[in-house]
Amino acid sequence: MKTLIYLLTFTCFMYANTLCAQPDLQQIDSLVARQFANYELSGNILIAQKGAIIYQKSLGLADVRNHVPVDEHSAFQLASVSKLFTSVAILQLKQKGKLKLDDPVKTYLPTFRYSDITIRHLLSHTSGLTDFQMLEKPYAADTAKQFTIADLVPAINQDDKAILSKPGEKWSYSNSGYGLLALIVEKVSGISFPSYLTKYIFQPAGMRHTYVNTPLLKVADSHRVKGYDYPSYAPWIRYRVDSLPHNRIELYNLGGIIGPGNVISTTSDLLLFDRALYDSKLLKPSTLQEALTPTRLANQELATAGWGKTDAYYGLGWMILKDTTYGKVVFHSGGMPGAVTLFLRNITKDQTVILLNNVTHRGTHPIGVYLFEVLNGGSPTGNKQSLANLYTRTLFKTNAEEALAKLNIHKTDTAHYYLNEQEMNRQGLQLFYTGYQPAGLEVLRLNTILYPSSWNVYDSYAQVLKAVGRRQESILMYHKSLELNPKNKGAERALAELLPDKK
Repeated sequence: MKTLIYLLTFTCFMYANTLCAQPDLQQIDSLVARQFANYELSGNILIAQKGAIIYQKSLGLADVRNHVPVDEHSAFQLASVSKLFTSVAILQLKQKGKLKLDDPVKTYLPTFRYSDITIRHLLSHTSGLTDFQMLEKPYAADTAKQFTIADLVPAINQDDKAILSKPGEKWSYSNSGYGLLALIVEKVSGISFPSYLTKYIFQPAGMRHTYVNTPLLKVADSHRVKGYDYPSYAPWIRYRVDSLPHNRIELYNLGGIIGPGNVISTTSDLLLFDRALYDSKLLKPSTLQEALTPTRLANQELATAGWGKTDAYYGLGWMILKDTTYGKVVFHSGGMPGAVTLFLRNITKDQTVILLNNVTHRGTHPIGVYLFEVLNGGSPTGNKQSLANLYTRTLFKTNAEEALAKLNIHKTDTAHYYLNEQEMNRQGLQLFYTGYQPAGLEVLRLNTILYPSSWNVYDSYAQVLKAVGRRQESILMYHKSLELNPKNKGAERALAELLPDKK
């Protein structure tokens, strides 16, 4: 009898623990709904445990003009989440003995100028290479040019400033480095990079809706969403990213570069990728473990990537959260005009969080972490609303008095709201330079009151005052900015223009 009672008690205890361990899907859904209402989410969300989908949601529009909603089959530009596939491709070639990670890049790209940069350096963003700055001169010479990975080596060789630091010395994010990796995949495998990904990654993983798409390599897909931007003060307004002039360089001129981005996929296909990694269909466990191990710099410190809500180490194509409260968490994020993405895996508990956004909401990445926290029974303490957003949106829709009233009501509620000087400054300038000068002036004026010890708020306010011809007020603001920051050369130049008679 005692044995039976013990077994029943133990069973009840385990059952109770199981119940307690169940994720709070209602809280997750409430968080998602709140972020959608705040214009911070628009796209697809998928959460899985041990490969089983426990939460899936589609939000927003795949095509605003034709009112086509996002659905579970929608395909998204992955942006830098694409780097995961570049990493897997290189590691597969390493497994096959076709290359070594510590081989110099020059071994496979003989004309490459820098003999001390290795494949490992490129994978871990420790090569010292700049991002795409080496393409500035070629772009200036031909603004209609669409660059490809074939243009990278010549541009790097011809730019003495292409290297920021010695290889292995620092961590510095470099898209150009991943373009070189794609070029190496082509040289070693003998086939195009898109063909390699399809044959050796997408097909083995069962990812039938994943492919590479660029302006130079267009793939027809009726499920692919369109990408949108929005003004921060009116996020309910949607502009096609490819219609905005300031996005042209990234989407058109640099849009043909593969390796760092340009993979199109769905949440379901990414879950298949997740399972293929667990099931060793793509990489041996030892190879994957190497990829998920933080990189050591030359000074033996671990390579750290500052990322949104928290810091992370960087391995070989993967970020690794420093915080191990809920287990070992690895991930990659992505961001570009019209696409902000996150692919997160808890290796310890076999959990997966995927967010694919087709509107340029930079808050997508921390939202993914908040969902992960709730999934593990935590509270998303960092999930606060921006008072700068609330203020400027109210100002745009109503008037200054109502906007100020809302700011004053909520500014002491630090549990639910935060106020950020840079956000307020950025939104004031955006309002001013997109046709709403009085509103922009009001935001920047208020920012000098909220942050009276900041030289930058006076500098920005002075800038717009100068632009509307309020010369004396602009002079006063520039003087105040210089008083707080005597090294503000921009203010000195502006005052020289405003006070031409004074040396």
